[in-house]
Amino acid sequence: MKRRILSALLCTVMTISLAACGQSGKGGEDKGGASSEDEPVHIKVALFSDGADMTESQKKVFEEFTKENPNIIPEFQYITSDSYGSNWNGYLMKIQTMIASGNAPDICALGLEGVAFMAMNDLGLPMNDYLEAHPEDAEAIHMDAIADELKDIFVVDGNTYGVPYEANSVVVHIRKDIFEEAKIPLPDADWTWDDFRDICEQLKNSGVDAFPFGVPTNFFCLQGLLYSENGSPLNDDWSEAAINSPQCNRVFQFLQDSIWKYGYAPQPSDTITDTELIVQGKTAMGFWGRWVSDDYNASDLDDKIFVQTMPKGEGGHNTCAGSCGFVVLNSTKHPEEAMKVALWTAGQTYSEVFMKTGSLPANPTWGEEICATDGIIDNYEVMYDVYNKNEWRRSQDPPEYADLANIYSKYMDIIYANQAPVSQALDEAAKEINQCFKNSTYRDTDEEQAVIDSLFKN
Repeated sequence: MKRRILSALLCTVMTISLAACGQSGKGGEDKGGASSEDEPVHIKVALFSDGADMTESQKKVFEEFTKENPNIIPEFQYITSDSYGSNWNGYLMKIQTMIASGNAPDICALGLEGVAFMAMNDLGLPMNDYLEAHPEDAEAIHMDAIADELKDIFVVDGNTYGVPYEANSVVVHIRKDIFEEAKIPLPDADWTWDDFRDICEQLKNSGVDAFPFGVPTNFFCLQGLLYSENGSPLNDDWSEAAINSPQCNRVFQFLQDSIWKYGYAPQPSDTITDTELIVQGKTAMGFWGRWVSDDYNASDLDDKIFVQTMPKGEGGHNTCAGSCGFVVLNSTKHPEEAMKVALWTAGQTYSEVFMKTGSLPANPTWGEEICATDGIIDNYEVMYDVYNKNEWRRSQDPPEYADLANIYSKYMDIIYANQAPVSQALDEAAKEINQCFKNSTYRDTDEEQAVIDSLFKN
């Protein structure tokens, strides 16, 4: 069964052999562990990097871990820009290749789509038994303080595969200095999409040398706009396209018109990202999570960035949110030690270091204190309010995610470039999405469907 599933994944992910993944799940290479009980255990930790040099800060934080646990030494495997792509999808593909080649890490940082892959192919190691045997580890990281909805991302069919260390909630980022120059008050939490449009018009007519906003080029972020209008790319059970719904049409039409009709936003470019636009003061607003704060810090934008909840639409203030956490692969030869490392990353020490990369700790116990003192983003509380008020939906990342991501990117480019009417482009996107599902073999058995169903919460 695993071979068949992985063969299907080959069609949807990349032209490399993944057939060995099912075989490698129970075995694996020598992890360089102890030759005697007195020697330390080395745990390979796979981390995604977008090119920023995180190595030194990570080494420092894990030095603290080793002080507490001298018999365990984490070793980092940074996965950066290469032929797989400099994005989260490229990172997941690389992890799959490492598993197939027998060079799997002991633990790796994953989001929803990665957890699904690991669970469906029996590659992840559930934490249930470890957590029951070591309640002190859960207590030490204040696991109870993490929102249940975030923790549920790592639960598949009753099995816990990880604990979130990071929360990603999409909100509106605003350059306070541009708003001040334009003499426009900052929006309050009750604002609507009509208010957003009014602000765009005011900014356009104010004389400031900046576009009102930048259109989202990251589909995770764009889902936040769709959710606020009660739209979504897929139906409720993630088995069919919904991206051509009236709600989604309305969002994409506004974005296209903002570029080509209203002059609210520049056309996206390969030479400058939407994040760089706001950093350089070329746009006044944008849609991201806290992960862009590292760019703000590097550009000396402290105290110039204000964030606000997603404007209210047909779906309320709903936005897109998710999480990351470390999953232990069942090929590890050191499950106890690997579990300890994975859980520790949800704790305070790791959170404090990870904040420097622009992360929002999943645990508000110390996350709020860190955000309050770093001074990078004003009104940071709304990023936690997303969870506290249940004004969010998780990103729709089924096992076919890799293929879907390519479809989304293709038609976002078409719409933003004004190469086709919005309704036509979204109808074509829906056809390709549905064909992707027809070609998929992930839902052929009751067992497979049960795994997928467990991901539909929220």
